[in-house]
Amino acid sequence: MSAKKLLWLLLIVVAYLTFTVIRGEAFSWGSLGLIALCFSCELMDSSLGMGYGTTLTPILLAFGYQPLQLIPTILLSELLSGFASSYFHHDSGNVDFSRNSRDSKTAGLLALGSMIGVIIGVNVAVQVPTVLLKLFIGVIITLAGISIWILNNRTFVYKTWKMCVLALIASFNKALSGGGYGPLMTSGQILSGINSRASVGITSFAEGFTCLVGVILFLGKGQKFAPELMIPVITGALLSVPFSTEFVKHINETMLKRVIAVLTTILGIFTLCKVFL
Repeated sequence: MSAKKLLWLLLIVVAYLTFTVIRGEAFSWGSLGLIALCFSCELMDSSLGMGYGTTLTPILLAFGYQPLQLIPTILLSELLSGFASSYFHHDSGNVDFSRNSRDSKTAGLLALGSMIGVIIGVNVAVQVPTVLLKLFIGVIITLAGISIWILNNRTFVYKTWKMCVLALIASFNKALSGGGYGPLMTSGQILSGINSRASVGITSFAEGFTCLVGVILFLGKGQKFAPELMIPVITGALLSVPFSTEFVKHINETMLKRVIAVLTTILGIFTLCKVFL
């Protein structure tokens, strides 16, 4: 691991200890467990481009946290970890965000489309039955995962219009249901001609902008963050970033694509199960 990543880990630990001292909080196994949980969920998300909110939200809801207390905090942590992850993915050579590169243009296009999709989704959310939304999202995600596995050795042609459609659908789904963004965005890029390593870094970048819009909307409605939840969640998420970029850097491209295919399919089936169970 590079010195830059080690310095990042040190800074996050120091920041966490500083906030803890300022707030006068004693050591808590609960906070440590929350950090470990968020670390694990974000490690998966930053490594494979999906799974953070989908996994973390139901677990924390089961522990008694309220949705309006939880969702803004998760969006904020995804905002910070998304931009940090995209930076370290670029630094590790997993994605090329240099000026005028295809990856940077794709990331910008997906970020813009995602922000537009979120705004549209927020305005129509109350008009669409939740059951139909979850069913629609689950089917799309499952089919995307199966398609990546079946078409593993096929070379796809990159098209700008594919990126526009992908961004709008993925962010629209996230605004309406709170999930489905990462699996759709990552698998959709692979099926549109982007290699799997770059798709993970691009998804992190685009999701950062999507979460930025979400955080602004929540703040605009007067929603506040709870420090006792926010600090451990953000700490765990940010600590995972250097490890995830190292994982993506060293894993075989074909193996990474297969892992993404399997996880996408599992998350799709999980979404469908929540509709019928």
